[in-house]
Amino acid sequence: MRGYWLCDTPQGAFRIEMIRLAGRDSFVVFYENEPLGSCETAEAALTRLIQGGTHKPSCGLDISRMPLPTALSGWTFASAP
Repeated sequence: MRGYWLCDTPQGAFRIEMIRLAGRDSFVVFYENEPLGSCETAEAALTRLIQGGTHKPSCGLDISRMPLPTALSGWTFASAP
């Protein structure tokens, strides 16, 4: 199923989306359309985000202080058309 996971916060939106990069599928973590990093699975991408293993947003937002859900079930899944 194509789509993405979304977590809206008062500071902005986070998204995990599968994108084809260098000939393979990767799950990319975005903050307000800014890519922060990628992993082979959506779960690994979320774990990397929560544990501080992604790039920092250019706005300087401290992700470690964000109350982000630690499981994908806490994020909203939006199906792609």
